[in-house]
Amino acid sequence: MPSISSIELLLILVVALLVIGPERLPAAIRTASLWLGRFRRSFYKVKAEIEREINADEVRRQLHNESVLADIRDAKSEVQKVASDARTAASDAKESVNKIVNSKEFDPGASPATDEQLRNAEAERKAAVTGAGADQEQFQISESDADTVRATHASPPPDEPGKSATSDPVGATHASPAPDSDAEATSREPGR
Repeated sequence: MPSISSIELLLILVVALLVIGPERLPAAIRTASLWLGRFRRSFYKVKAEIEREINADEVRRQLHNESVLADIRDAKSEVQKVASDARTAASDAKESVNKIVNSKEFDPGASPATDEQLRNAEAERKAAVTGAGADQEQFQISESDADTVRATHASPPPDEPGKSATSDPVGATHASPAPDSDAEATSREPGR
């Protein structure tokens, strides 16, 4: 606002007295001061409202920044906790490995898993042998049946190409016609 000196103010009052007149001058001054007061009040209201909005925005920004900073602090503490847990686990693992390596029973070529696998394989083999013995008792083949099976799979004699040699239980060899197909040969085998 421009500054008004006292001489300028006195000059404005003299001009207003001459233009308005002495009778209406006090009412005009009152009206002008009322309008000036209203103008000032509205100016200060707008100014205060703008300041409140600016302050509210700043407060909102500040609160948001504080909440973001709190979230960052929480995340940082979580990461530090996980890192310390990982360090502890790593040092425990290193300590246990060192304890195993420095023990008298440590053999770098052996592993407990290998020993266990060997024991399991041995147990399976024993179970298979005992299971096979039970199967042999159930399905025992007589000597004569075994001779018959051996004779059917024998090759034909060189002088008769269409015949195969078979032996009977007595041991005599005689010629029999050769089977026409593999299915016929398997149907003649005993136990099938």
